[in-house]
Amino acid sequence: MSKEKRFNRLQIGLSTGSHFITDVYQSIYIGLIPFFTVKFELSLFQVSLMASSSILANSLFSPLFGILSDRRGIRYYLAAGPLFTSIFLSVLGVLPNFYLIIIFLFLGNLSISAYHPASAAIAGHYGGRRKGTSSSIINFGGNLGNALGSFIIILILEKIGIQYTPLIMIPGIITALVLIRFAPRDNETQRHQSTSFTLGKIENMNMAKLAMLCIILFMVYNLYIVWITVLNFMPLYYIERNISLINIGSIILVFGALGGASGLLSGYLYDHSKKGNIIIQAALFISIPLFFFAFRTGGLLSIILFIAAGFFMISVQPVCIRIAQDLLPGNMALASSLVLGLSPGIAGITMIFLGKLADSIGIVTLINYELLGLVAAFLVFMLFPVMEKRSNQHL
Repeated sequence: MSKEKRFNRLQIGLSTGSHFITDVYQSIYIGLIPFFTVKFELSLFQVSLMASSSILANSLFSPLFGILSDRRGIRYYLAAGPLFTSIFLSVLGVLPNFYLIIIFLFLGNLSISAYHPASAAIAGHYGGRRKGTSSSIINFGGNLGNALGSFIIILILEKIGIQYTPLIMIPGIITALVLIRFAPRDNETQRHQSTSFTLGKIENMNMAKLAMLCIILFMVYNLYIVWITVLNFMPLYYIERNISLINIGSIILVFGALGGASGLLSGYLYDHSKKGNIIIQAALFISIPLFFFAFRTGGLLSIILFIAAGFFMISVQPVCIRIAQDLLPGNMALASSLVLGLSPGIAGITMIFLGKLADSIGIVTLINYELLGLVAAFLVFMLFPVMEKRSNQHL
């Protein structure tokens, strides 16, 4: 086995750890939503603007950074993520007005968009024969960090005061210094990439593979619509039901942690079966009704259903990343950025309008409509095996 094909524990570990740290900052604002809502008297539309600012910066620019990572190497993109993200997002709690919050959310998440494609590409370069598992491990680090970020900021807010939140930039700065020292040298990843114009790889895909890629992106778009909505509006929903802020932070923590663990399981299953379409459809078939009933019940049952729905829904993401990378094997970072960037970015734009709609029809009704979008994605995904068969016939 060649050196390039071996599983590299150092690089997978670095990517997982830095993904964890970076995504801790990404979710800080979610824990602050109740605080912001009271302090600045925000509507659901304004809450959705915070979500959209984060997702648009994090996602729409991700394909561009994916292209740059494929062509120039991933080292400095890995380091820039935790460095600038920690600086911009750790100060959110002390900013004096809503408009500065939007600007800092955008800048902090722009740094995350530079980091994510490079981090996801590590699994493709250094995962050996366990690329699906490696992708899931890295993804788990991000999901765990995303879940923990809200909990950490709520603890700081309730125990020592909002004025101390800038101190949490320190781990991000330390992580960036470690990555500068140990992350792959540019030529280590560049030599595995195509030297031709990266987007040309998409143009040259046969129609069946292009259809498969579009199906994956449509799936991820609908997943993120639901994901963004439940994470941003759920704190307000549960506060209205007299659940304390610290308990809400705990719910978000368990939601993300178990969701990340489910991604490990789905990645393992994908590596051993290559039946990505079955894994995705099974997860959707279970998660859609769980989300539906989570907002039609109360108390502990509602929380259990909510967390269980997240477990199955989040498991879909690493499988979608691996399928995209298999469709674009010469451009790992670009493939990752399409799943982590383009589809979520369009979902972020959609959230601007959905936030305005939520002010009129309420959170629960909005989620019910969004679940219909997931049902549509589930039905469209039935075409995936047909397109896969046609693609194999062209080989």
